[in-house]
Amino acid sequence: MMSRSSTATLVALLLAATIAVPNPGAAEYTQQENIVYGHKDGLGLLMDVFTPRKQNGAGVIWTVSGGMNSSRRAIPRITKFPSFRALLDKGYTVFAVMHGSQPRFALEEIVKDMPKAVRHIRFHAKRYGIDGDRLGVTGRSSGGQLSLYLATAAEGANPDAEQLIDRVSSRVQAAVAYFPGTDMVHFGKRDTTILEHFRSRGMKADATFDFHKWSPETSRFERVTDRREQLKFYRDLSPITHITPDDPPVLIIHGTDDKIVPFQQGEVFQAKLKKAGVPSELFVAKGKKHGWGKPLDGELKAFIGWFDRHLLNKKEKLAKRLAKRSG
Repeated sequence: MMSRSSTATLVALLLAATIAVPNPGAAEYTQQENIVYGHKDGLGLLMDVFTPRKQNGAGVIWTVSGGMNSSRRAIPRITKFPSFRALLDKGYTVFAVMHGSQPRFALEEIVKDMPKAVRHIRFHAKRYGIDGDRLGVTGRSSGGQLSLYLATAAEGANPDAEQLIDRVSSRVQAAVAYFPGTDMVHFGKRDTTILEHFRSRGMKADATFDFHKWSPETSRFERVTDRREQLKFYRDLSPITHITPDDPPVLIIHGTDDKIVPFQQGEVFQAKLKKAGVPSELFVAKGKKHGWGKPLDGELKAFIGWFDRHLLNKKEKLAKRLAKRSG
């Protein structure tokens, strides 16, 4: 077991591996690669940190994910997204977080990674030059789904946790999700699970939803085959299940012609947020399918404006929200 001093030294060395990357036509930034934010089955969970030349004190986690696969091979493409560049231009420190991928890990294991990233970032906030209480999260497709699960299901601080880092809250203060899955029990239409929807479109996604549970009879994890038990997994792992009035503000950006993740997913989620009193908006991308290239009119303004409103003026917004509830 590593001592606390040796662990600190290792973290310092990892953080020192900084590569200066020019960003033509925009603010310059530095990129720290392969920062270990946690471990899973003996493997390091990694993220890259993008620090703008002039930081605004807030951070945004970019969930690197597509089809519940996460790889650093996607990062060069992500850095070209206008929304990614807009965050850096406005001074946000961006954390490109990679999670354990299917088929090695099923969804119930994948969702455990993002809270680890939040705790690591918040625990080392000063080192990253940010305020640990001004963290947002964003992602696209499965990255959006994981971002919303983090926003709704993450746990607060646990002062009794054995490890110091586990005493830190894993909650974020704002979220923006592009075309995310939100209700895996009623995916597109009632009583159609997300896996049934994907299968109907000829998409292979079985490994992601290959649920297992502990069997006292065999003393090992066994595959869940009973539909009622499967539905419980889908329900428990759906962001919409965990919505509560204290959730962070959420913006959803979704195309009306999305056949992979139906537009209905954004609609029902935003409706439930509104019912719970959570600040939320649905940016409707008319006629757009699952992802699009050039940003639509008003899209970038909505994206960056959401984080500006809820992270740069966080304390003022929170005070008003609490005062409104108490009144």
